[in-house]
Amino acid sequence: MTNYVFKAGNKDLAPLLLLHSTGGDEQQLLAIADQIAPAHPILSIRGRINQQGSNRYFKLHGMGGFTKENFDLDSLNEESNWLANEIQRLAKKHEIKLQNMIALGYSNGANVALNMLLKKICPFDKVIAFHGMQLETIPQPHQVGQAKVFLSYAKNDPIIPENEFALLKADLTRFGCQVDSFETTSGHQLTQEEVLAAKNWLDKTP
Repeated sequence: MTNYVFKAGNKDLAPLLLLHSTGGDEQQLLAIADQIAPAHPILSIRGRINQQGSNRYFKLHGMGGFTKENFDLDSLNEESNWLANEIQRLAKKHEIKLQNMIALGYSNGANVALNMLLKKICPFDKVIAFHGMQLETIPQPHQVGQAKVFLSYAKNDPIIPENEFALLKADLTRFGCQVDSFETTSGHQLTQEEVLAAKNWLDKTP
């Protein structure tokens, strides 16, 4: 059974897909969504992976921590496809319009949203990715449409090296996305400053 939250909101507004961080759940980002996009329909889905007591959207190898080398890419692809199918199923059930869906993810959730966008697994109209990174090299660029992406990062983030963030920005741009980024100084923490920056970005981005 999939654990999720659906809030109907105003059907004339773009729906938000909420994707939590490691250890979070479908409740984690609801208050953030209310700040960034009040009255929008919300679909928040819990990742079905649980490792060491923490909910995730894909597996890690062993106990090595959140380094790029420890991400299980087979699990990433399998779970991205599962998530895309669940989005389709729940959208049909709750009459959610997918063509202008906004994905909002933090850390692990941002990673899977960006992966789904870059591989065209799910055609998000906009992505808000708090402290996300690119998990694997995608050698053959393709156009992912005119998706608009907001990225937040920190140079002192202990999980995401600055060069990895630069690679993510470059590939998103190369694949045809419009990318805006916001820098913080609070490591891997999600701050109110970032939330307000994301709200301002969404308010001015058609």
